[in-house]
Amino acid sequence: MNCKLVLKFDKYWGVISGVMAIGIVLDPRYKINLLDYFFPQIYGDQSGYEIEKVKILFKDLVREYEINMKGKKLVSSCQNPNINICQSVDGRKDAWRRDFAKHQIAKKSEPSNYKLELDYYLEEPTLPDSDEEFDILVWWKANGLKYPILQMIARDFLAIPISTVASESSFSTGGRFLTPHRSRLQPDTLEALMCVQDWLWTDIEGN
Repeated sequence: MNCKLVLKFDKYWGVISGVMAIGIVLDPRYKINLLDYFFPQIYGDQSGYEIEKVKILFKDLVREYEINMKGKKLVSSCQNPNINICQSVDGRKDAWRRDFAKHQIAKKSEPSNYKLELDYYLEEPTLPDSDEEFDILVWWKANGLKYPILQMIARDFLAIPISTVASESSFSTGGRFLTPHRSRLQPDTLEALMCVQDWLWTDIEGN
């Protein structure tokens, strides 16, 4: 049984560990420092490799969001009749090879010390962890102009629920009312039964 539990844990941990690590890095109070503290306890000698995996995952994510942001700006520009960028793009359809060659040359000439938003964010010192009322969403809202790409990532990732227990619990509760012998209840009747039970338990626990 223990072996099965470990296999199940490793399966789900492998799926969510990267997402949870990104959530930690997005917290300006901890960033990579918390991973440096906990990963050696979790992975032992492999902690450095796992931390590097998180960094690579995050950088790839930043680049993906950066490309999407530039694509949206291009689309919005094309929708503006006062800008001739769409016409120039249409006129270069047959010359994409020449443009691609220029792109490759520009890529090679790009300075090796090019930094992403993530690099600047990680270089800044962490915030003190003494404020219990710290609201990470408010912080990212206030720092959106400084880190626009990271703000979009924080908006998407920090909205992911940490657990699905609430939704699964709702289905389990419904299963206690809908049985093979009582399966034709109307939706409003089922909702009323579930609400009444919830209210009764709330009163009991409150007393």
